[in-house]
Amino acid sequence: MFKSVETTFLRLPASVQGAIWMTLSAVFFAAQAGIVRFLAQDLHFIEISFFRAAFGIVVMLPWLMRAGITEMKTRHTKLYIGRGFLGTLAMYGWFGGLTLIPLADATAISFTFPLFIALSGVLFLKEPPHVTRCIALAVGFAGTLIVIRPGFQDVNYGVFMVIGAGVCIAGSAMLLKVTLRTDKPDTAALYQVIYMLPFALVAVLFVWQWPTWEQWFWGFMLGCFSTTAQRLYSRAFTTGDVGSIAPFDFTRLPFVIAIGFVVFSELPDMWTVIGGTVIFCASFFAGQTENRRRRKSAK
Repeated sequence: MFKSVETTFLRLPASVQGAIWMTLSAVFFAAQAGIVRFLAQDLHFIEISFFRAAFGIVVMLPWLMRAGITEMKTRHTKLYIGRGFLGTLAMYGWFGGLTLIPLADATAISFTFPLFIALSGVLFLKEPPHVTRCIALAVGFAGTLIVIRPGFQDVNYGVFMVIGAGVCIAGSAMLLKVTLRTDKPDTAALYQVIYMLPFALVAVLFVWQWPTWEQWFWGFMLGCFSTTAQRLYSRAFTTGDVGSIAPFDFTRLPFVIAIGFVVFSELPDMWTVIGGTVIFCASFFAGQTENRRRRKSAK
């Protein structure tokens, strides 16, 4: 049965396969956010982050056993340590923000992360600041203002934690671009959680409280869902064209809205949906124009 399903799936066009991978990643990212919010009712977000790092390694072990220890050879150890530190800060910002603001608001603001990555490319990798990129950045950050509406409502500092997570993710992405010149994506993914664990371990010592068996279970599921979401997300971009699959990342918002409503009785207001849509469209526009520019350069 599974063989026939796999055969049918592989016969689909690459764009359709990529769309399916992206939608599945959106489901797992939404579930990750729900688990964080659930655990945060009794545990500090730093302890929740420790679960993510520790169990993320456990989830990657089957891949390492199949691929072999030779896949871990690298000449970018210092860069991976830097990625581990930035990844830990990003995790604190994202998980901390999820505990303080509605799930839908945090998800809408997270659509700015690709914009921060684009801006970092200009600042640190000396990529040319094309007009389309500048327009996308301006529109995307305008969408962020629509979501948080400073001056019209009190701005929760959880918003700034999510934005700070985006800045750290952008820095991590710059290091990743360098490591992927020689290393495989799964190697980079495993090294990130390996080097996140020591940083997370030091911090958790100050807030640790012994979890219940139920919390251990959900902590393990958090590691599974987070790692699976990241791998599905990477698979989507290696399977299909960026322009055809990127819009399906927006399905994270309705999935998160559904979880927020069913589990936590949260409903986003109109401005969150409008702002999230504006941010996503700006990110999608930037990604699509950059993809076209790369294809032209390759030709």
